[in-house]
Amino acid sequence: MLKKDQQNDMTTQQLQDRIAAWQMRVFWLLWTAYASYYLCRVNFAVAQPAILKEFPSWTAAQIGTIPSVYALFYAAGQMINGTLGQRFGARLMMTAALLVASLTNLAFSFASSFGTMLVLWAINGYAQSAGWSLLVQTISNWNTSRRRGTVMGLISTCYQVGNVVSWLLAGMLCDSSLGWRAAFWVPSLILLPVAVVFYLFLRNSPEEAGLPAIRDDVGAALKSSTKTTSQSGDGWHVTWHILLITLSNPILWVLGVGYFCMNSVRYTFMNWTVQYMAEFHGRSIKGSAFMAIAIPLIGSLGALAAGWASDTLFGKRRAPVCAIMLAALAVLCPMFTLIPKGQWVTATVVLGVAGFLIYGPDMLMSGAATIDVSHPKAASIATGLTMSLGATGAIFSGRGIGWLKDISHGQWSLVFWVLGGISLVSAMLMVSIWNARPKSSEPK
Repeated sequence: MLKKDQQNDMTTQQLQDRIAAWQMRVFWLLWTAYASYYLCRVNFAVAQPAILKEFPSWTAAQIGTIPSVYALFYAAGQMINGTLGQRFGARLMMTAALLVASLTNLAFSFASSFGTMLVLWAINGYAQSAGWSLLVQTISNWNTSRRRGTVMGLISTCYQVGNVVSWLLAGMLCDSSLGWRAAFWVPSLILLPVAVVFYLFLRNSPEEAGLPAIRDDVGAALKSSTKTTSQSGDGWHVTWHILLITLSNPILWVLGVGYFCMNSVRYTFMNWTVQYMAEFHGRSIKGSAFMAIAIPLIGSLGALAAGWASDTLFGKRRAPVCAIMLAALAVLCPMFTLIPKGQWVTATVVLGVAGFLIYGPDMLMSGAATIDVSHPKAASIATGLTMSLGATGAIFSGRGIGWLKDISHGQWSLVFWVLGGISLVSAMLMVSIWNARPKSSEPK
C-alpha cells in the first residue's frame, strides 16, 4: 500500500513538473513573439523624422496620418481577430501575423509614395491586431487567477523590451549609411525565424499538450453558457453566443472606454517622442531614440509594480491601481511645458516617470482586468473589444497630435495639456469600476 501511495505521489509530482515546464515554454514563446511584433511596429516612429527630411513637402498632420491609419486598421482587426482567435488560437493566427508584418515592412523599405506607405502600414496594423488578445487568451489558459496580475505584469514586459530594442535598432540604422529604409527591412528578416519556432513549439492550451485544464475561474458563467450551448451544438454557435455575452457586459465597456483614453496618451508618446526630442531638444535621431527608450524601459517597472500591487494590496482589484497611476499621469503631462528647450536630460527623466505611470494601467486594462470581468471562454474576444477601443483612441495620437502641432505653429505645449486632460478622464472612469474583481475572488 505504501509503494502505491509513493507511486501516486511520484505521478502527481511528475505531472506538476510537466505543467511547470510547459508554462515556462508557453510564457517565453509568447513573450518573444509579441516582443518581435514591436520590431516591425514602432520603427516607423523613429524613421519618421528621416522620412520627413526626404519628403519635406509633407506636413505634421500628413505624416501623422500613417500611424493613424495603422491604428484604424488595428482597431478593426482587434474585434475580428479576437473573435477568430477564440476558434483558431494563437498558434496559427500569431504565426500568420508575424509573417504578414515581416512582408509589409520589407515592402515598406522600398516605398517612395505616401499612398503606398499608407496602404502597407494599414495592412501591417491589421496583421498585428492578431497579437495581444491571443496572447492574453493563451496565457490565461495556462495559469490560474491567483497571480494573474503578477503574471500579466511579467509577460507585458515583452512589448516594453520590444519597444526598446526596436527604437535602438531603428535609431542606429537610420543614422547609418544604410538610411531609414534599413529600419524596415532589417526587422522584417528577424521575424521570419521567430514565426517558425513559435508555430512548431506553442500549444494554445494545456489540453492540446495532453495536460489537464489549469484555469480556475470558470464559475457559474461557464456552467450557464455550457448548459445553453450544449443544446445547440458547438463551433461557431458557441463563439457567437460568447460574443453576445461580451458585448452586453457594461463593466467591460467602461474599461474599454477608459482604455480608449489611456491609449490615446500612450501612443502619442510612442509616435511622437523621437520627433519631440529631435525637434525641441536638438538631439540626433539616434540620440532621440536612445532618450525615448526611458518610456518603455521604466514603463516595464511600472507594469510589474501595478500587477503586484493589484494582486497583493488591492485584493485583485485592478481599477484602483489604474485610477491612481492615471491621475498622477494627468498631473505629470503638463509638467513637460515647464521644461526649457534643449534640456534633454530633464525631459528624459520626466519621460521615464511618464512611462512608469502609463504602462501599469496599460497592462492591467488590456490584460488582467479584461480577463477578470469577462466570460471565462471569452479572453480573446473581450481583449479584442478592449484593444479595439484602445486602438481607436490611438488614431488621435497620429493625425490628431499632428493637427494640434500645426495649429500651434509647431509648439508642443497644447499637446501636453490635452494629454493631461485625457489622462484625467481615464482615471475617473476607472474610479467608477473601483470594486471590479475576478470572478473567483468575488465576495460570497
